[in-house]
Amino acid sequence: MRRAAIVLTLIAAGRVAFAQPEPAPPAEGEGAGSAQAPEPAPPPAAPPAPPTVTPVRVDPPPPAMPPEPETAPAANTGFRFGSYGRVIAGSDLRGGKPQAENVVAHGPRIVEPSYLELDFSFGFTTKRGLVLRPVITLAFNGTLFHDTGEFDAQPALRNMFLDAQVTKQLTAWVGSRMYRGDDIYLFDYWPLDDLNTVGGGLFFKQSALEIAAHAGFNRLLTPFQYQEIEVPNPAQGATTVVQLNRQRMIASATGAYIDDGGRGGLSLKAKLHGEVHALPSGTRQREGGSDFEALPSDSGFLIGAEVGAFGMSTEKLHRRHLNGFVRYAKGLAAFDELAPPTSFGTDLKTNRASELTFGLSGNWDHAFANVMLGALSRRFVDADPDSVDHDDGWEYAVNVRPLAHLGREVFAGVDLSYQARFPRGLNQTTQRAEDPAVLQIAPMLVYSPMGPSAYDRPQLRLVYRAANRNEAALHEYVPGDPRGRHAWTHFLGFQAEWWFNSSTYR
Repeated sequence: MRRAAIVLTLIAAGRVAFAQPEPAPPAEGEGAGSAQAPEPAPPPAAPPAPPTVTPVRVDPPPPAMPPEPETAPAANTGFRFGSYGRVIAGSDLRGGKPQAENVVAHGPRIVEPSYLELDFSFGFTTKRGLVLRPVITLAFNGTLFHDTGEFDAQPALRNMFLDAQVTKQLTAWVGSRMYRGDDIYLFDYWPLDDLNTVGGGLFFKQSALEIAAHAGFNRLLTPFQYQEIEVPNPAQGATTVVQLNRQRMIASATGAYIDDGGRGGLSLKAKLHGEVHALPSGTRQREGGSDFEALPSDSGFLIGAEVGAFGMSTEKLHRRHLNGFVRYAKGLAAFDELAPPTSFGTDLKTNRASELTFGLSGNWDHAFANVMLGALSRRFVDADPDSVDHDDGWEYAVNVRPLAHLGREVFAGVDLSYQARFPRGLNQTTQRAEDPAVLQIAPMLVYSPMGPSAYDRPQLRLVYRAANRNEAALHEYVPGDPRGRHAWTHFLGFQAEWWFNSSTYR
C-alpha cells in the first residue's frame, strides 16, 4: 500500500514537469486567417577578409672578405730577390779534388768550380706608370769554408746599375753590369755579345724590333793600364803618384728582329752586333828599372750575327730552340776586356790579333726526354809577328747531353763531348807538331722537380765522368807535372744548380 502511494506521487510529479503552456489567444480583430508568420533571422554576416600582405625579400648578408689593398702591386715593382748558383762535391778517384779537362779556350762544363750570385733589386713606379729598378748582384767564387777551412770568401760586384723606363718602348741604364745575349749553356759561354762594362746604354723595343746601344769603360789594376810609382818629395822623402792611368773604352750596338710565330708555331730571330774598343796612349816605368816606356794608343773592332729558331711546341713547359752564331774580332777586341792582351806586335800594339768564332746552341724538350747541344769552332791568331806560333790555330768542341725521363722528376742520361786543337806551331816541350784532344763521357742521374725541360732548375745530379787525353794533350803539361802521367782522369760526385729571378741567367 505504501509502495503504491509512492508510485502515484512520482507519476503526478512527472506530468506537472512535462506540461506545456497553451498559446495566448489572438488579439481582437485578428482572425486565424490574418495571423503573420514570424520573419526568419538574417544569416550572420561573413567575417571580413584578412588584409593582403606583400612579402618583402631580405637577402642574407655577404660573407666576410679580407680587406683588399688600395692598389694591387704591379708584377714588375717591389722587392725582388734572385740567385744563380752551382755547387760541386766529389773525388777524382785517386784521392784528390777533381778538375776540368780542357785543351780549348771554352770547353765543356761537366766539371766546373762552385759559384754563387745573389741578385737584389727593387722596382719603383713613377706617376706616369714607368718602372725604375736598381739591380745589385754579389758574386762569390768557389772558395767554400767547409772545403778550405778558411773564412775568407770575398764577394765581387758583378752588377750595380739602375734600369729606368723612359717610355713604354725605351729603357735607359747606367752603372756597372754584365751585358750579355744568348749563350751556349754546355760551354758556359756567350759567343756573340758578352761585355763587362761600367757605363750607360739604351734599349728600344717596338713590336718585333729591338735596338740596343751602350758606351762604357774599364781600367784594370795592372801595369798595362794603371801604375803607381814612388817619386822624390823634398818635404817628406817620397810620395806615391799615379804614373799610368788609361781606360779602355768600349762602344756597342745591337739590332734584332724577332718574328713570333705564336704558341706552337715556328718563331725566328735575326741579330747583328758590333763593338769598337779603344785604348789611349800612356807612359809607364819599366819593371825593376828607372827608365820609362811609351805605350801607344790601340784599338779594335768586333762584328757578329746570330740567327735562331724557337717555339715549335704547344706545351708551355717544353723549350725548343736552335741558335747559330758567327763573330769576328780584330785587334784589341780579340782579347778579353777583363785581362790585358797576352801578346803584342813590335810596335806594342795588338792590330795583328784576330779571332773568328762559329757557334751552335740547341735544345729539344719532349714528354719522354730532352737533349741539349753545343758546338764551338774558333780560330785565334795572336798579336806577335811569329807566323808559326803554338798559340795560333783552329780549335773546336762538340757537346751533347741527352736525358731520358724515367718517371716523376727523375732523368737518366749521359754527357758526351769531344774537343781538339790544331796549333800552327810546334809543341814547345816535344818540338813536334801535335794536335791535343780530349774525349769525355759522363753518365748521370738528374732530379729535376720543377719541370721536364732541360732548362728547368733547381737540379740535383749524381755524375761520373771519365776523360781521356791523347798523347799530345798530355804533352801540354810541363815535364814533372803529375797530371801528365795519367791519360784517363775521373770524377765521381754530386752537383747542384739553380737559378731564379736572375738578371744574368734566365
